[in-house]
Amino acid sequence: MILALCRVVSILLLCIVFVVSGAFILNIELFDIFYFLDFLPDYVLLLLCVPALIFLGKSKRYLVPLALLAIFFASPFNFSFFSKKATAAIDYESQLSIASYNVAQRVEKAELYNWFIEQDLDILFIQEASRLGQFNVGEYAGVYTNCVQRLCILSRFELEELDSLDRKPLGGWGRFVSLHSAKIRGDSVLLANVHFASISNFGYRFNTLKGFESKLSLFKDAKAVEFGLVRALLDKWTDNDAVIIAGDFNITDRNYQYEQYWGDLYNLFAVGGSGYGSTRKNRLVSPRIDHLLVSKAFTPIHSEVGEDMGSDHLPIQGIVVLKGVESE
Repeated sequence: MILALCRVVSILLLCIVFVVSGAFILNIELFDIFYFLDFLPDYVLLLLCVPALIFLGKSKRYLVPLALLAIFFASPFNFSFFSKKATAAIDYESQLSIASYNVAQRVEKAELYNWFIEQDLDILFIQEASRLGQFNVGEYAGVYTNCVQRLCILSRFELEELDSLDRKPLGGWGRFVSLHSAKIRGDSVLLANVHFASISNFGYRFNTLKGFESKLSLFKDAKAVEFGLVRALLDKWTDNDAVIIAGDFNITDRNYQYEQYWGDLYNLFAVGGSGYGSTRKNRLVSPRIDHLLVSKAFTPIHSEVGEDMGSDHLPIQGIVVLKGVESE
């Protein structure tokens, strides 16, 4: 009786593995309560397969390999055949080195500037810069800087501030996007520095499961509004197809909502990175919620996660080639 029950539980756990993996692979929207399912690390799904190895009979010979195959295809782990060294084969002048970093008000601007120089970056997008860490215009020779509240940009190309959106009308606080234009080797490129809503904006404590689901529903709706507003802002200001969007999205690229709003853009790490590329430091889950996105006017070359400088996030870096733009 106990053995039969264990077998039933093992099969149910495998079903969960197949459903979750299938949702990731096919980009299927599940119930609101599963909104953060994309944060689920691979080891959890692998552990769900263990009872099947112990209690199932001959059926485990094909069920477990199928489950492992599903986990493999659903995994955020990336394989890239391009390394940073491979970019040497490409004309250096055509390369553009970019990075994004949520500093969580913990990294001093002098350290950020030094890192910008050491990494030979062309553009650095910064989120959650402290009030004392604001970059002043003309502060550094040869580097253009601009801050819109806590969204800052360092650039080797001259910046023109275009627009921004405040979360206040949505019931929150702070800017969640700042828009700039830069002339890069003769082409006008739109730069969007973003920091989208976090679940922490809605509180962490929930007294009931229904309350938890309601909070998640509100969070999902808020993300949809912010994503939609930023896409509309981009459409308003874009006069060609060269766009870079970088920042803290607070969701991974496995989330169905990400695919809905951003799936038409290249995600640099998804295309040119290796490993999990975790940007959020956490002992149990380490998701990649910071992204570098570029339009089809760019060719993605390489992406990697940078060194820890004291924030609860890690910087994400990338190299692209601007292959030319087409005016609308």
